Amino acid sequence: MQEQVPARSDEAPILKGVWLTEHAVRTSLEEVLMEMLEPNQPRPDLRRSLIEELSRPVKLTRVIVHLEQLGADAGGEIPFVLVAPKHTKGPWEAVLLRPGSDGLIGIVVNTRDHGRVALVHKVFAHFSDPLKHLIRRYAVLAADRESHEGIVDRLCGELDHARLYTELMTEARRHVQMLDPSVLFGPDGEIRVQLGSVSQTVRSLLREDLRGEQLFILPHTLFESGTNYGDIEFLIYLNFFLGEGSPTRIVGTAHQKRTFYRLLTLVIFGIFDPEAPAPPSFEQLRQAYGVPDPDAFHLFRQAFELYAARQRGDATSPLRRLDDYVDFTVLSPGETVVPIARRRGDTPLGQVRLRPHPPGGFDVRIVLGDGRSSEKRMEVTPPARKETHIPAALRRPLQFATSRPRFGVTPLGSSHGFDPLGDLTSFVIWINGKGFLVDPSPEALTYLRRIGVAPVDIPYVFLTHVHADHDGGLLEKLLSWSRTTLIASDVVFRAFLEKAELITGHDFGHEGLVKHLPANPGPPLSIEVGGDTITVETRWNLHPIPTNGFKIGVAGRTFGYSGDTQYDPELLTAMRERDDLTARQYEDLTHFFWAADGTPRVDLLYHEAGIPPVHTDRRQLETLSPSMKARTFLVHVADKDVPPGAVPSKPPLFSTQALLPPTTQSREAILLDTMRLVSYLHDVPTHTLETLLRGAEICSYHRHALIVRRGPLGEKEPLHFFIIADGEVSVKEGGVVKTRLKKADTFGEWGISHQRGYRVADVVASRPCQCIRLSEAQYWWLVERHPAVQERVAKIRALLPRLEMARDRHRLQGRANVSSPLGLMTRTTSGQLAKLAMFGELRNLKKNQTVIVEGEEPDGFFILLSGHLSATVGGWVVGELSEGDSFGEIALLEGGKRHATIRVVSVDAEVLFMRTRDFRRLLETLPAFSWGIWEMAGRRRHTSGQSQAAKEVSPADGVRARDQGTANLGQHRPTSDYPPHNR
Repeated sequence: MQEQVPARSDEAPILKGVWLTEHAVRTSLEEVLMEMLEPNQPRPDLRRSLIEELSRPVKLTRVIVHLEQLGADAGGEIPFVLVAPKHTKGPWEAVLLRPGSDGLIGIVVNTRDHGRVALVHKVFAHFSDPLKHLIRRYAVLAADRESHEGIVDRLCGELDHARLYTELMTEARRHVQMLDPSVLFGPDGEIRVQLGSVSQTVRSLLREDLRGEQLFILPHTLFESGTNYGDIEFLIYLNFFLGEGSPTRIVGTAHQKRTFYRLLTLVIFGIFDPEAPAPPSFEQLRQAYGVPDPDAFHLFRQAFELYAARQRGDATSPLRRLDDYVDFTVLSPGETVVPIARRRGDTPLGQVRLRPHPPGGFDVRIVLGDGRSSEKRMEVTPPARKETHIPAALRRPLQFATSRPRFGVTPLGSSHGFDPLGDLTSFVIWINGKGFLVDPSPEALTYLRRIGVAPVDIPYVFLTHVHADHDGGLLEKLLSWSRTTLIASDVVFRAFLEKAELITGHDFGHEGLVKHLPANPGPPLSIEVGGDTITVETRWNLHPIPTNGFKIGVAGRTFGYSGDTQYDPELLTAMRERDDLTARQYEDLTHFFWAADGTPRVDLLYHEAGIPPVHTDRRQLETLSPSMKARTFLVHVADKDVPPGAVPSKPPLFSTQALLPPTTQSREAILLDTMRLVSYLHDVPTHTLETLLRGAEICSYHRHALIVRRGPLGEKEPLHFFIIADGEVSVKEGGVVKTRLKKADTFGEWGISHQRGYRVADVVASRPCQCIRLSEAQYWWLVERHPAVQERVAKIRALLPRLEMARDRHRLQGRANVSSPLGLMTRTTSGQLAKLAMFGELRNLKKNQTVIVEGEEPDGFFILLSGHLSATVGGWVVGELSEGDSFGEIALLEGGKRHATIRVVSVDAEVLFMRTRDFRRLLETLPAFSWGIWEMAGRRRHTSGQSQAAKEVSPADGVRARDQGTANLGQHRPTSDYPPHNR
């Protein structure tokens, strides 16, 4: 680095970002830096101090933040220091790779030894010379305190065209993508290989401007931790429908090919298979999917014929086959070679050579025709969720259930799957504090967490159809630690069950992972929510696969959602005249939300306006009556496709539209529901809880507020215990967070019953929270009437620390062995562990003691809290168990006898034992627990089968061999012939 004149101590502070975006920067530099510094400095106040220091010339360049300096670039007016995180996967990479990120590539700071310096991420070294020059100029203008918008305008002027600036930003984003271990580009950027595909992949490709040719490798494990790593549905739509009929290149196993072809048939063609020997009859589809009547069957068939892609332009030509959509290469033993040619012109570009690398990666090399190559050991990476700022004023009405409307709607996304900037359409319908999440997207779930909405407060999901832009977050939602009820028509529900089984290998119906409320066209569905009876009416839509629109009514007010449909009065009238639609279907498709004279039948309507012809052309909705347009908002449409001032317009994201305000009665019902969720109050009579609530205080705390102070109480200081109604608190000892508590968790009761006059920990609000605060007298009043409460509190107090310790050790083992799928215990919170504690009992064991015996009748389920156990089958050792592992589930799930003998091999051991009745209760109420149990059972069946075949298996291949899991796409259920289900 060239010598610089040291900065003067009176130099004005400066701290500016260098951003890789042609659009407005949506996140502040301070917010990004706070996130980047958190892994090394968890305390927010100290992080803010570090950021403030960066703006002043007080630090030497070499000691700034936690970065490794790799070199320098002196090609501009301001020296660049190329840096990288000291750890392989640092927070800066996470920020850069986040979908829709503003792309913070550098930070302009003041230093004591070199004055103004730009700290630039190491990826800068791979930029082209024009892009490097642009970034250097940006840094100079940023150092002069120019705004981002001003810099972009200035640089666009220097380049003579804004398009050139956009092209350079697109190049920069492609280079940034190379930081992702799951992405590899060829030397000239014309070939792109990706291991796995997630919900954001299509939008990332669109932001990269779809340059070149792509190849997608399916990883061994396709569904894990709520994420589908084989989400290729919209890739195929993108390449085929927007890429002029191009098939998507995919590499996978022969089994994955069979499974994906069945999955693609379901999502592209719906309940009809164009490659079947003969079209299915109504009776076949009634049995397989619950098609209710011949009229619905005829509508589905008409939609299939109307929208299916054909080999030629006329309606009588044959349908395109799946091989027209997918170019699938089956993995070979050893190395697989995939030739890559340019789609247009069929010009050879090179080849991709790939070889599996245990446990789940691939060694990949791209070789061009001229001999140049690039290579990488590719790994699947968890998806980064899009960062979107949610203003506090919009979060505040939703973070506490008692503030939510009695009836209202909050949009969490309003675009479609081909918009690189917008989020998928998803929204919450609030009814008495509880949410009905419509067509959940992964981003919607992230936004709800960020707002502070507890998963238990979204007990319902409405699914309109099974396209990936509508059900992409559904599996994650269903597998949370709270039970979700799925509202859908029978046809859509059965299609979802089939899709879920193809993706995960699990039968969600059989395993009790979802509860279904049928919402079929015809008589309305009634549901009781918080004292109100709501009605749900549905219709069939005109869409390539079975789809519903709906209306929801509460206390005389009605909300409507069109769902995906082609609203085109001329087309619908022609179909009616040809008897392709019944009179009822025609009426539903034209006048479900408004009467023939234009009079509204709803108070608020969300209507889709996606890409025609399978969606509604926005201009059709401009013909609605003025009163109907005033209450209609457009969704499933990109912002750029709705002109300013258009009516209807799009709903403001995260802004809640209230149809009915909350009432005193609705707030009381919400708080009572929260009290019923407390593990040790689950069977306390309602009248007792109502009495407690009448005497309670409802206290709200801002973030970082001290709720309970550690130490002795004052002479007249009262004792309280607390039920968290919403938000989160941290329990701290000596400034160290010991545990975090969330909705329906409690604290303070042990201080009343056992620690008179002294608090052993600080309790601090880690995010805004609301608590039900009860007095000491109320606690003893409760215990006097229900003595079991104190027994349960004591039991949880005794067992919870042991469970937390076993969980933490289990997590450490998982981090040490990255190839192992996460176990049952790893994601449990303290509140969830409290439920396990309440329904379990502690058992102490000695060395060589037998815990269960192969061939005996099962009586319960076990979690190992401490010690070490061995598992044998037929006298052969098949594996070992360590702290946090659980066992005994297979016989309970399948019936029959114990499958293995488990014996203590350590000096002693502690286990939590749960009787069969309580085990089944947890399976029914906690989907994540149920999922974990079925996953573990599948892995052990697989391992047991291997051991029987081999007669002797080493411990590494036994019970602990988690890399052999069932999370493989449909691995244990062969693809069935048509029809796929007969439920």
